[in-house]
Amino acid sequence: MRELLITLAALGPSQEPPSLATGAAPSPPPFAVWVDQRRHDVVLRLGPFPLPANEPEAGAGEHEGHAGMDHSHGSRLPAYRFRWPVAGWGRGFRVEITDESGQPLSQRLLHHVNLNHLGRRALAFPTFDRVMAAGQETRGLRLPRTVGIWIEKGAEMAMTSMWTNETGKDLPGVVMVLTIPYLRETLVPRPVSARPIVLDIGFRPGLTAGFDLDTGRKEFRREFVFQVDGRLLALGGHLHDYGHSIELRDGETGEVLVALKGKLAPDGGLLGVTRKLLATRGEGLRLRAGHPYVVVARYHNISGRPISMGGMAALGGLFVPDRADDWPPLDRNDPVYRAEMEGLGVAGWVEVPESALGSAPGVKR
Repeated sequence: MRELLITLAALGPSQEPPSLATGAAPSPPPFAVWVDQRRHDVVLRLGPFPLPANEPEAGAGEHEGHAGMDHSHGSRLPAYRFRWPVAGWGRGFRVEITDESGQPLSQRLLHHVNLNHLGRRALAFPTFDRVMAAGQETRGLRLPRTVGIWIEKGAEMAMTSMWTNETGKDLPGVVMVLTIPYLRETLVPRPVSARPIVLDIGFRPGLTAGFDLDTGRKEFRREFVFQVDGRLLALGGHLHDYGHSIELRDGETGEVLVALKGKLAPDGGLLGVTRKLLATRGEGLRLRAGHPYVVVARYHNISGRPISMGGMAALGGLFVPDRADDWPPLDRNDPVYRAEMEGLGVAGWVEVPESALGSAPGVKR
């Protein structure tokens, strides 16, 4: 197997990241990116790193380590900035979390991991493009060979992650492997080039997207208007504990266009969120420029107490514009973009140099 590797062993961040535990800041966890050319995978490996147990809040319920954790108090790791090593179409992702010996650990340790294209604009907000995102409830995804998300070689990327340990014991060495299968740029016929779309109800530039959960049933919504016409091919959702559903509606008629359900345990703990493939027997769901659309999320907090910053609600999917040239351009000086970059680097930046390209040092898989 031939592998290309961009690796970080002991490079310091441009800003010293805070420790996951209380006390002195350690060196950032090891991070590596390599290309498995035989399997056509880009592999990102983070860790090992220590993950202390959450400190329980007085009166907090069983699930509030996740539901009540906002981005300013969670266990963040620094943002790793690197150049994408190969040109092609990303066609999904797979997240694996283990200890140092390779034994599987629960995905509930992962609050979220985001892979961001810093040189490309998102559709819904004037910030960078979020190529993929996964949380504790997110299953892996593999798209058919007929569609993918184009990423050029050398693209400026950043991976961020946030963690939560509800096990009640410290974990000395956590490892995450994020695998992105890709289609070669020479593939014929060429796949349809889709773009990621993220519709986040709680989006606030540079700040947490969380919102407070009062007791009982509550509904949250946000309107979106797009600048381009296109087709929505697939849609998934992100919720927290007690999240029952999230929908995309027509903002004029109120028609429910896509409805996703939260899969909940009897005590309200989130087990997963359904997905919808919208282009299995057609061209997908058509969205019109200038037309209002509304994202609506419903929560039922049965814990008996309000939860500060306990909710999140976002839709994420694949969108194909009718005309790629109509996509809004990126403005790195936009206040929203600048605030989001500051938010990415709140725990520090680790710069992975292009000169680190070399041969694989036997990274465990």
